[in-house]
Amino acid sequence: MNNQHPPTTNGNAIASFVLGIISWLLFVVLLCLNYVILPVFTIATMGFGGVFYLCTLSVSCLSPLGWLIGTILGYVAKNQIKQDRYGNNSLANTGFILNAIGLGLTILGICAILVYAIAVGGFSFLDQLQYQY
Repeated sequence: MNNQHPPTTNGNAIASFVLGIISWLLFVVLLCLNYVILPVFTIATMGFGGVFYLCTLSVSCLSPLGWLIGTILGYVAKNQIKQDRYGNNSLANTGFILNAIGLGLTILGICAILVYAIAVGGFSFLDQLQYQY
């Protein structure tokens, strides 16, 4: 009787990989939308297209959230595969790396924004947005 486990794929590894692909696709689509399509549309509609920027702000947080969840799922999948001693580790590694790169770039971007804000004297430029009575 053969006691070997059938080759299986960890569900967390699949989820991590799929979340990484979807998050990166969403990131690229929003990047093109916010920096290419919407500026042209805003100019063509004499400013009305700027309203769509507000719509994309709520969607833009989904990529970093997906990368965070995908990184955690990839890490859990790697540990489960290591503990069970069967299964394919490459999908878990790919999902983990794909999501970790996106998450790392997000953290790097937030740090760059904070360094820039400190260099120019904080966020005092936001005071100019308030109405003066």
